Formats: sequence, C-alpha cells, structure tokens
Amino acid sequence: MPADGNNPSDSPEAQEPSASAIFAQIMSQAAAKAASGRARRPAPNYVESPSLEPELEPPQIQRVRPRLSVPKPRNGSFASGFLGTTFVVIISTALVATLLMFFVDPGYLNPLVVQGLQLDREGIASFSLPTPARTPVWMQRIGIVSGHRGRDSGAICEDDYGNVLLREVDINFAVAQRVVATLQARNYAVDMLDEADPRLENYRAAALVSIHSNTCYDFGEYVSGYIAAISEARPRTGVDAFLRECIAINYGANVPLRRSFTLTEDLTNYHVWQKIHPLTPGMILEMGYMLADRATLTEDPNLLADAITAGILCFMENAGGVPSAAAYGESPGYIVPILATPTPVYLR
Repeated sequence: MPADGNNPSDSPEAQEPSASAIFAQIMSQAAAKAASGRARRPAPNYVESPSLEPELEPPQIQRVRPRLSVPKPRNGSFASGFLGTTFVVIISTALVATLLMFFVDPGYLNPLVVQGLQLDREGIASFSLPTPARTPVWMQRIGIVSGHRGRDSGAICEDDYGNVLLREVDINFAVAQRVVATLQARNYAVDMLDEADPRLENYRAAALVSIHSNTCYDFGEYVSGYIAAISEARPRTGVDAFLRECIAINYGANVPLRRSFTLTEDLTNYHVWQKIHPLTPGMILEMGYMLADRATLTEDPNLLADAITAGILCFMENAGGVPSAAAYGESPGYIVPILATPTPVYLR
C-alpha cells in the first residue's frame, strides 16, 4: 500500500516531549542550581557584639575554718548586779505597798497590831521633841588653847637672884582648865589644846580661844591691861572680830583691868592662825601683864575664867550658835557687843 502523508509519527506534535517531562526537567535543573549555589556561598563571619555589662570576677571559694574555741559570754560585775537587784526590789516593794494601800481594807488588820503601831509612832514623836540639854555636836565644839603648855614656860618673873617666881604657863593653865570645865557643864564639846598640839592642824570648831599672859619685863613705867587680838588675815567685821569683841567686852566688864590696844606681831601672826581650818573663828587673849597685874592674874583664877566663859557664850549664842540658857528663861550673864549684825558661823 503506498505511504500516506498523514502518518501521526511524522507530525511535529509527535516529536515534542510531554508536559510532565518538561516539568520534571525544570525541577531537576532548579534543584541542581540551588545545590551548586549553596556550595559556592562562603560561610558568613560571625562577630559577637561587645557587652555593656561589666565583667564579673569568677567567684572565689573560701574555705571555712573550724572554730577552735567558743567565746564565753561576759558576766556583769557584782556591783552592777547588786544595784540592779536592789532597784528591782525597791520598785516591786513600792508597787506592792501601793496596791495594798488602795485595795486592802484597814479593817482586815488585827486591831492589836494597829494599836501597837500607833504606840510606836507616839513614842518616836516624844523622842523627837526638843529637850533642855543640848547634845554636844561638832558644830558646838570649842577649842581652848592653854598658852605655852606642852612646849615651854612662856614668860617668867624672876627675883634679883635669878630665881623663878612666876611662870606664864602655870597662870594660863589654871584659867584654861576652869573655862573648859564650865563650858562642858553647859553641854558644849570642849577640847583642851596645848600650844603645839597636833590636833591644831586643820582644826575645825565653832570657836577657838588661846589664853595667854603678857610679859614680866620692866619697861620703866607702869604697863597694865589686857589685849584681845585676831589674825590680821581675817576680816575686820567677820566672825573672828565678833568673837574678839565678845570676849574683850565681857572680860573687861568682870576683871578690874583696862583694855590695851598694843598689838604685836606675835598676836596678829600667831602660829596657830596658820594651822586651824579657815572656817574656824579664833582669837588670842593676853589676860594681863605679869608684872603690873600679877595680883589679878594669880589671886582669883575663877574670876578670869568666868569672864572668858561669858565672852565665849556671848559668841556662841549670838553668832550662829543655838541659845542654851537664854532659851529657857535664864539670864545669859554676858554682854553682847554693839557691832554690825554678826556674820553667822558656817561650818561645812
């Protein structure tokens, strides 16, 4: 049979590949291209950005050391413990007493106990009442210095042959011991002091009186009278001056001698003034001259002692002391000098 020009195998459509084959070929080419692209692309260089936070040091491991000894707690002192305990006891007692006072009926107590407490209270009140006899205390203490006693004989009177007729120390002591006895009888605490008595150092008392007699020297003229003096370092209007005037005026009112104002260094700078306490009023009395006033000094020592005692009482009862005899209606027996208001005695 002759060949036919319309054979399907000879047409252009029969020679073209199918669509699925084309799609598969395209996909394989794309996959190959993608694989070759990834192989040729270099790996990117990765650089870490710097951190703004400060770098921390690595923690250090510290080894724990074992404690060798356990410290003991400190104990409080005995004094602090005692004070603390006492304070607690006092507060507790006060609280308990307060509670009992407000919440306990007085009728609850035994009547006999209440009566006994009332009797005790009345007895205490009776003992607290003032009595005529004063109790001697250091504020009423008086010091009497017997001039030259225990140290030397003081001034002496001799005859033409040098024999000692009269010694000042004997005159002074005869008067001083009588003054001490009289003041003690009036319930004062009195110290009899020697001229160089060790108790004079920083001696404290309400008053100190040093009793002396003046020289037996013959001045070629009649020299008589008594002298009262205080330290030149003391005020002219203080308690020392009031003590001086009390004794001077009362001595002159009872002894037949005139007052002399002849002051010497031995009187105003008397060694006792540098020893006694600054708050102790003191004065020195020259009772008379052993030559012209010998009879007055030797015949009646009681007269001299009473005159000095009157002056001391004048001071004690009018310059800060407590009145004794005058407070109970008795006559004081002395003269108070007319001075400015006496400065009180302040003893500390």
